[in-house]
Formats: sequence, structure tokens, C-alpha cells
Amino acid sequence: MSAKHRDWEKIWFGVMLILVIIFIAWSYESILTGSTATYRYGLPLKCGLPSKLPNGTIVIYMLAVQWAWIPQNVSELIYLPNGTVHQVLITDAIKYIDGYPYISVYPKQPIELVLYSNNVVHAFYMQLPHGDQNWNIVPGVNSYAFFYAPTTPGNYSFHCAEYCGIGHSYMYGYFEVQ
Repeated sequence: MSAKHRDWEKIWFGVMLILVIIFIAWSYESILTGSTATYRYGLPLKCGLPSKLPNGTIVIYMLAVQWAWIPQNVSELIYLPNGTVHQVLITDAIKYIDGYPYISVYPKQPIELVLYSNNVVHAFYMQLPHGDQNWNIVPGVNSYAFFYAPTTPGNYSFHCAEYCGIGHSYMYGYFEVQ
């Protein structure tokens, strides 16, 4: 190889090295400022959630295990006139039909899901009238999802969209809009 070609190779390597340094610095800066949807200081961001949840928001704690969705509890956020938030536990919102969870909600009701997995990576996938929704669930880290219940009454199924083992195809449930 001639000396001229080696010089071009060194220049090309220098340009690529500078680009890699710029992209790493850009990623690092976006993580530290919280302008990215990844982690900040090891804690998950609640990106996509409104800064103040609407009054009447249903908060559902959902555990993903191999191979089932287990709603832990359902509560409703109520803002009192003095500015405090009161969480009311709703005991009759969860029922099981043939072993699959049915979660009852009202049309246009704001819903926050707190999704958690303690074993493998899962994904919460749901088809809503305004579009498909998919949230990844990393083991040991809370994932947050916010959406409004559809206006049309009916059953809206959700399932795991990340292959999590042999029983993956049986990992689903329903939102029942009354």
C-alpha cells in the first residue's frame, strides 16, 4: 500500500472517530437532561404521562409473569378541593373469565398502567381505535402507559408482544368498556 493511501486511511479513521465521539456525547447529554425516553440516573422516565394526571384517572398495577397478566389492583385518582390527591381502591373492576383478566372501565376514561415484570422481557400490546399501542416491560423496572379508554363500548384485548416462552400465546386479557 502506498503512503498516499495510508494518509487517506488515517484521515477517514479520524473523521469516523470524531463522529462517534459526537454521537456518544449527544446521547450522554440527552440522558442526563432527561430529554430522551431512556433512563436517567438509572431510574425510568415517565415519558408519555401528563405532568398532572386528569381527575378520575384509573391507575392499574399490572404484573407480567410467564405466562399471564395479573392485575394487582385498580384505583381511581380524585383531586380534592384543597389540592390533595385521594386514591380510591376499586375492588370490582377486575374479574376473571376462563382464567383471563377482564378490567372494566368507562368510555373516554383516562387510564394509567404501571407495568412490571419480575422474570423476562414482556411487551404490553393493545389495539385501540386511534391506533396500536405497545409498551416494552424490562424486568425489575416499572413501565408507565397512559391512554384514554375508547368511546365505543366493547371488549378490547391486550396481549404480550414479546416472545417470553412456550406459553406466550396464552398471555392476554381484556379491557371491557361499559
